[in-house]
Amino acid sequence: MTDINGATRASGIKPLSGDVTASLTQRVTRSATFTLEDVWYPATADDALSPEYAVVHISAGIEYGNGLTETFPIFTGRIDTVNRNPDGSVAFTCYDLAADVIGYRFEQPRTTAAATALEEIRDLITEALPQATFGTDTVADTPTPMLTWDEDRGQALDDLAASLGGRWYTLGDGSFVVRPFSYIAGTPVATYADGPQGVVIQATASRSRSGAFNSVVVVSERTDGTDPVRVPARVNNPANPLFFGGLYGKVSQIIKVQTPLSQTQAQTLAQTQLSASAALREQWSVDMVPDMALEPGDTVNLAYRGRTAMQIADQISYPLNNNEAMRVVGRAGEVPQ
Repeated sequence: MTDINGATRASGIKPLSGDVTASLTQRVTRSATFTLEDVWYPATADDALSPEYAVVHISAGIEYGNGLTETFPIFTGRIDTVNRNPDGSVAFTCYDLAADVIGYRFEQPRTTAAATALEEIRDLITEALPQATFGTDTVADTPTPMLTWDEDRGQALDDLAASLGGRWYTLGDGSFVVRPFSYIAGTPVATYADGPQGVVIQATASRSRSGAFNSVVVVSERTDGTDPVRVPARVNNPANPLFFGGLYGKVSQIIKVQTPLSQTQAQTLAQTQLSASAALREQWSVDMVPDMALEPGDTVNLAYRGRTAMQIADQISYPLNNNEAMRVVGRAGEVPQ
């Protein structure tokens, strides 16, 4: 536990129970809940775990047979709520540092000023959170579009990240990144299976039409009052089960963004959103022995009861109790249209 400036408030605390959830479909990607003994209830703001000041740093991992441990940072964020329960346990709810950024709305209309979109994103984040740190961005930077927002800082960041075909979020160590909003399967980082010496406890596989579009239209407003950019992307391959106008039918999504995109930027966004929605056709939910090195966005191979699938991790729940399973929810990777 530290304060926002990094000064230590407490250390070496082991929770009675809890978990950390990381979901790429949420603007505040990571949340943590855990319980501690009654002595840790913060009766005043000066107590170590007070919501006013405390920033939680959670690492988890494994202990090898030789006694050595290997841990990975899975959460950094403020304590939001503390409840002293009737049984004397104390329950904590925490959210990552993106909540700090979203919580500082624009006090007056804000117009873009930086030269590039990534610079503008970092400016908007550090304006709300001067202590922010930044990881490695993996999107191509572009000149900043001229934009003005009234109130919502989070929406401004969403719009700017969308103009780069990406999304902004925090990693487990609290650093901010902008990464592609892509569900194109990469090289699998691991294979998880059931059976002898396997780590998969149980798995549910689902196939559904829900949320799977075969046409996406991005509409980008123009600041000069001319007609907006309107760019479609469709599944045009007749061999694809989602072929637009084929047996799957016609299912469309309209995405309106404030950011004035170029024709190329709008096309990139439309195609990535089309791939992301198509990837929802097959989803796996797996309970397994924890692997704290796994991150949302990683591609994995899964196997259970004779069936296998390649999935991209959408959401991970990391247990803070050694006796509990880790849950991974994924979606199928798609080839861009």
